[in-house]
Amino acid sequence: MIIIGIVENSKDRITFKLLKEIFTMSGYKIYYENKLESMAVLNKGNTNMIIIDIKSNLISSIENIGFHFNILIHTFLNPRDYENSKLKKLFSESEYIIINCDEERWTYLLNDNIKPIVITYGFNNKATINPSSYNIHDLIETNICFQREIKRIDNTMIEPFELPIKIYSREKLDIYSVISTITCGLLLGVDKFSINTFMNFNTHMVEEKSNCKK
Repeated sequence: MIIIGIVENSKDRITFKLLKEIFTMSGYKIYYENKLESMAVLNKGNTNMIIIDIKSNLISSIENIGFHFNILIHTFLNPRDYENSKLKKLFSESEYIIINCDEERWTYLLNDNIKPIVITYGFNNKATINPSSYNIHDLIETNICFQREIKRIDNTMIEPFELPIKIYSREKLDIYSVISTITCGLLLGVDKFSINTFMNFNTHMVEEKSNCKK
């Protein structure tokens, strides 16, 4: 069982929806999704996956259940959330952390003796993954650079490379959701075909699908 958590405060909370999309593109099937659309169970062959959208009011409940995340994704948080010791504990007990290092207080989520593998991303040149350049017109065109090699969950390596992408959105913040989603997919072995398909994905289409369900 692979358990993925997402912590973000963006209005559309799009990372959770993009993750479901990229994994279904790569052959996973959604077997269960709760009515709040904050948790989904997916399956592909012998692999089962849970994706949880961790809103602030769920942090205590998740700790009480005892979830230990294979991958925990951070995009943006409200300032008060960085003071939450229970959230910090979730990060310290995860296997991988994908964390936005453009957030001023991102280091507050990490313990001094951090054990998880930390993958930083953002426009910061010191990040493990960053956009080398970007243009926003009717869409966003950017190159995502993987600056250092990264060990996948199956212990194979992702070598440094550059990935040109198009995001059908004018919202710069959508770049963060796309980068974190691609990184999570690569850690779990999503194939190149699925990544290439995702690169031309309209992020707002996710919202349209969600609204249709309602």
